[in-house]
Amino acid sequence: MTTIRDIGWGKIILLGEHSVVYGYPALAAALDRGVMMSAVPTPAGGPLRIDIPSWEMRVAAPGVFDEPGQVRHHNTITETDHPAARGLAAIADALGAGRPSVSLVGDAQIPPGAGLGSSAALAVAVARALARYLRLVADNATIGAAANASEEIFHGTPSGIDVALAIAGGAGVFRKSTGLRPVPGNALRVLVGPSGQPRSTAEMVARVAAETGGKPDDPRLRELAALTDAGTTALVGRDLAGLGAAMDRAHAVLRELGVSTPVLDDLVTTAHAHGAVGAKLTGAGGGGSVIAIAPREREAAILAAWRAHDVIGFVTTIGGHQ
Repeated sequence: MTTIRDIGWGKIILLGEHSVVYGYPALAAALDRGVMMSAVPTPAGGPLRIDIPSWEMRVAAPGVFDEPGQVRHHNTITETDHPAARGLAAIADALGAGRPSVSLVGDAQIPPGAGLGSSAALAVAVARALARYLRLVADNATIGAAANASEEIFHGTPSGIDVALAIAGGAGVFRKSTGLRPVPGNALRVLVGPSGQPRSTAEMVARVAAETGGKPDDPRLRELAALTDAGTTALVGRDLAGLGAAMDRAHAVLRELGVSTPVLDDLVTTAHAHGAVGAKLTGAGGGGSVIAIAPREREAAILAAWRAHDVIGFVTTIGGHQ
């Protein structure tokens, strides 16, 4: 019998991070990889848990045990106060699943904490796998609500874009008021460089709020929105130079808002020095990853240059795998 694996896609934001929090559009796309999850019975009636060896993550949903912290089952220590453990509990509660003896065993193809939507990919994969295993009726809206309950634990007040893409895949323009609207077009190759710097989405959102006074009409937020519109037009028209120019300017604005770092700036500069037509940070900033677009014959040089900075990048295909 083949074990079914449910997926939550990873994501990148091409344009519009931070301005999206204030109601402006963001151009984003799912990666061609994410988090795969299979649900199996926990041996001997053990806890509802997540096990992802590649992330060194082993957590159990709190709520069953007398004290939070850790639980020992079959001589294995499992955390119950990790954010993912509390996120698992939130997902189970949103689905009305209780605390069944289910192990959610994962295969993560993206690094955690790198601005690639890993927590949303995890949440969607968990929600899908748990609902399937328990034979719950769960459409995309139900899965999204459950995953967003987990995202609130990780990020406070997330925009919703990560979960939308983790569910739907593809590429689209996202607004908080209208959700994700698909963008037509063929697949695009994008280079991704995880910096390895730890980051906090909530801290970066707070930094931008302090920088702008929380005012949606801040000219930098308006410019990020205009760049999103221009970049979307360029993407649909396969105008890579236009898309690259929008990405470059967006990185400069994000740097002005205080969410870039010297490491991210250096990776962007390195990408340009080796042939990129556009490069920027992606996601909240303060660490995480950079993205770049380049002629195919220059991709290897960019990846090699990043590797010289101890960054192991990869090429992903966005927008065309669903």
